[in-house]
Amino acid sequence: MSGRPGYVELTPFVPDRDIALLESWLHRPHVSRWWGDPHKALVEVSQPPARGGEELIAVDGAPVGYVRWQVPAREDLDAAGLHEVPDDVIDIDIAIGEADLVGRGVGSRALSILRERLERGGARTVMLATSVDNSRAVRAYEKAGFARRRQFVDTDGGAYWLMMWKAGPG
Repeated sequence: MSGRPGYVELTPFVPDRDIALLESWLHRPHVSRWWGDPHKALVEVSQPPARGGEELIAVDGAPVGYVRWQVPAREDLDAAGLHEVPDDVIDIDIAIGEADLVGRGVGSRALSILRERLERGGARTVMLATSVDNSRAVRAYEKAGFARRRQFVDTDGGAYWLMMWKAGPG
């Protein structure tokens, strides 16, 4: 495929219907490279997000990815050395499951849609973390309005960019 993808939207993630599709994406090399062990990732996403939600990313009505967001526990932020991150931050995880859509604007559009929705709902600070080696994700997150704040070493030992978006005054 070439060019821009079609209409990007977020649609409900229904675990009973969608978990097998998500599991297949987690096993694909372009996803597992960044999400880690597919079995461990599936266990993590099988738990409902804490004070958050999850949706499928669809292009022209067809599911192509997954996004979830939640308010992380303070102890998890502190364990990663993210002491400056506010308690009410919303943390986003995203995966584009269809390899031919990676790098084509789907992730940045999905993140923009979600960030705008979260802002309308009162969110003041939203974060993402991505491997310092994942330059494609960094570009997509920046395109969606997130800024690199600093690098940190997560509890898994990997080096990550802390990327944040903060609502303007108002």
